Amino acid sequence: MLATVLAATLHGLSGRPVRVEVDVAPGLPGFTIVGLADAALKEARERVRGAIRNSGFAYPPRRITVNLAPADLPKAGSGLDLGIAAGVLLGSEQVRCSGRWALLGELSLGGDVRSVPGLLPMVAALARRGVPRVVVPVEGLAEARLVPGIEALAAATLLDAVEHLRVGRRGRLRRVPGTRIEAGDAPVVAGTGDEPAFGSRPGPAPEPGREPGSDAGVPVPLPEVPDLAEVRGQAEARRALEIALAGGHGLLMVGPPGTGKTLLARTIPGLLPLLDDDEALEATVIASVAGLPVTGLVRQRPCRAPHHTLSYAAMVGGGGGRLAPGEVTLANDGILFLDELPEFDRGTLEALRQPLEDGRVAISRVGRAVVFPARFQLVAAMNPCPCGWDGDPAGRCSCRPGIGERYRARVSGPLLDRIDLWLELPRVPPDELVHGPEPESSAAVAARVAAARRVQVERPWRRLNARLSGRALRAAAGMDRLGEARAVALAEHAGLSARATERLLRVARTVADLDRADRVLPVHLEESARYRPPRLVAEGRRGG
Repeated sequence: MLATVLAATLHGLSGRPVRVEVDVAPGLPGFTIVGLADAALKEARERVRGAIRNSGFAYPPRRITVNLAPADLPKAGSGLDLGIAAGVLLGSEQVRCSGRWALLGELSLGGDVRSVPGLLPMVAALARRGVPRVVVPVEGLAEARLVPGIEALAAATLLDAVEHLRVGRRGRLRRVPGTRIEAGDAPVVAGTGDEPAFGSRPGPAPEPGREPGSDAGVPVPLPEVPDLAEVRGQAEARRALEIALAGGHGLLMVGPPGTGKTLLARTIPGLLPLLDDDEALEATVIASVAGLPVTGLVRQRPCRAPHHTLSYAAMVGGGGGRLAPGEVTLANDGILFLDELPEFDRGTLEALRQPLEDGRVAISRVGRAVVFPARFQLVAAMNPCPCGWDGDPAGRCSCRPGIGERYRARVSGPLLDRIDLWLELPRVPPDELVHGPEPESSAAVAARVAAARRVQVERPWRRLNARLSGRALRAAAGMDRLGEARAVALAEHAGLSARATERLLRVARTVADLDRADRVLPVHLEESARYRPPRLVAEGRRGG
């Protein structure tokens, strides 16, 4: 007998409905899965066989053929296990049901239903197809109920799923107040890799009464994030960080060990505003595809800090199975912090060049191609040489001549040219560290950052300054002849490329926004030029 149920699979970051057709026919016992299934999905034969037997059903000693349609769509993962098992039981007439059902989940040999990554985009794809009901694992019920227009039912075991099919109840569609996942357009977002985020405390809430890091007033536990007031004696570095976050600019911090580079980066989550609705939707699908627990829209901006030993595929995405998102996508609409920048593999760093310009990354394999969003803000830190003390006034550098230049040359000139702000952090005198004035707190700086970002997204281009170019950038700058002449003089003096000149104007526009100025003035250009040191630019180009 032929039985058909619905399921879904992931293609990149979008869900694709899959029609699971199971034919239980007389003949020699066998179990065949066709329809471009990957290795993990082909192993579903053993999981389904064990789950059926250990759930008290009879495994039919017949010829079982499973077709996953459409046949030209690659299927990956274990999320089709539950649908295949239900199809076998329906095809062998051990279970009867009516209506259109979709089932998502992985099966254990004992019949337990386990959650799978990407439930949110998969359920959204089924809702878009008009499926009225879907059975999901218990752990993914809250996530599935974020999608309107489809009834989500939880199943802890295969027996629970079968009971839903037998009863076929038609309950009222459940919705979570304050959340909305559009079923018309599959959200484009990504998951989380093995490397933990270095912080996730958001900035001030955009609406009064809403808890930071929540969607419906439910607080999310956050790791401890240091306050910016803990960074003493680095006034210029604090200012550069504020400018970078206000405009979404890339930032490179260079300095000896112990000058506060990593501490500055760790304060970033407390300085960023929450995600808006569209950004939160993307971040939520990212978390879903990553297999993280999702109970509401993710409002915190991602802050990723991968170790320098990560691979090329871990940075940009890919992998052997389904094309999974990498760190550049996990940091979408947030921060990618790379500590000890020259220690990263050269090819891995070079892979950042296109995403930094385009805000997306295209990954192609044989028969597969996906495009992931990668609108991240790069924040990097590095020592000036292997020992870390090149240029120190006390002469503590122990590196041989030329070692420092070769060390800095590990980061190519084209990549360095894509970083907006360069900053050299000097050693902090102990007296200033102990007796210096109390710096501003994160709350004060975060308020200015949020205000500057609001000004930028309210302009006709509706984007941060770091994403402006060409006519849009010149129109946003609004410079008079004196300002234009000063910009040309500064660019020629520093020997900036065309790309670096545009970045000079972008940073100046952000400085003007922080000063609440309508146009870029020479004083804003002067401050912007301070963050592109000619010595570092020249050395970076020789290394490229």
